[in-house]
Amino acid sequence: MPITPGEQIPPMAPVAPGDDEAYEGYANTSTSLNTAAGSLQFPRGQGAPSLDRAERAAPFLVREQARDGNCLFRSFSDQVYGTPDHHALLRNRCSQYLDLERNYFEQFVAEPFDAFLLRIQREGEWGDDVEIEALSEIFDCSVQIYASHSHTLMRTFHETCDAKWGHPVRLQYEGHSHYNSLAPRSGLIPISRRENHAPGEMEAAALARAKKRHEAGQRRAGAAEADIDESDRQVLDESIRLSRMEFEHKSDTEMDQTLAKSRMEWEKAEQKRMDEEVVNAMLQQSVMEEEQQQLAVAMKESKAATFNQVIEQEQKQMAMAMRESKEMIMQEDYALYGKGVIPAERMPGASSSSANEQDDRGDAGEYQYPESVYGVMSMGFPLEKCIQAYHLVGDNPEGILAYCCQTIGR
Repeated sequence: MPITPGEQIPPMAPVAPGDDEAYEGYANTSTSLNTAAGSLQFPRGQGAPSLDRAERAAPFLVREQARDGNCLFRSFSDQVYGTPDHHALLRNRCSQYLDLERNYFEQFVAEPFDAFLLRIQREGEWGDDVEIEALSEIFDCSVQIYASHSHTLMRTFHETCDAKWGHPVRLQYEGHSHYNSLAPRSGLIPISRRENHAPGEMEAAALARAKKRHEAGQRRAGAAEADIDESDRQVLDESIRLSRMEFEHKSDTEMDQTLAKSRMEWEKAEQKRMDEEVVNAMLQQSVMEEEQQQLAVAMKESKAATFNQVIEQEQKQMAMAMRESKEMIMQEDYALYGKGVIPAERMPGASSSSANEQDDRGDAGEYQYPESVYGVMSMGFPLEKCIQAYHLVGDNPEGILAYCCQTIGR
């Protein structure tokens, strides 16, 4: 219910930074991410992106207000007092200020001004830019209106005034006369906390100033008094004069059209950005696939080279092992028979190839038995038996094997 003069002003509801309790129940159907300082809101139907991307995309945190017709005054109360609880107080003081300044504001109201005042005093009645202009004059602050879809600035009230407060009041417009409060990421500092004003003090001071202006005959220029001379202008409150020179009344329909146009431009820019991201992603994917193919070929070539190196190394090791084995056999043969070993070419059945091999290696003082000796020895027979058999039957694998078998155990 509206608070009338003489009633006790309720104490300011304490809202500490990061306190979400005062805002329970004010969420709407928009997609949002709750954070300590408020909720981060996104266009409906688009879903909530990751928090990192959302923080890059949105410059403010949205402190959502109930959709009960009091959203404008709730949002202003949140900006002034840090809580929407004083919306009825602001509605009442705003209507009183408009009544005092009706000579100026009635030119922007289509209905009879008294009926307009009675209507806006009722709980749940929507406010528009006339009320925003009046509130900006009451608190002597700049008011910025941002679009909901992109947080781009749509309008500014009381812009060129020498405002007392270093930071503007920031409101978000969603369309259909709904407003929310916006908080900077560094945290919202309510206007009342800057000089420790209790609820109603600043409003009462603004009303007192307006009354004094009327008592002194300093009435505002209305639609019928647009030709007021310069001498009278000099006595007007400079801050309000500058603000009203810039004020342009826009209906809810015009605001919604402006919002829709801004949304279309934003969607085009977003679509262009997304298309560029898709193209960049495709290029990156193509580069990655090409790099993977080159890596696969390099790995295949590396494996083949490694395999060939392993095979070559194993062959070298096998050849070295065979040479060492043959040298060991030769040493054992020399130890058993000395230099009196019968040359292969003098043995019955000895092959000419063995004799040739003996001739080739005789100069070096070494002797190499034929493969038949080593082959039978690999079957498990002693080297001495194989050599004896070789001296008896020559380079004959069957004969050497038969001899070794017959003389087992001797």
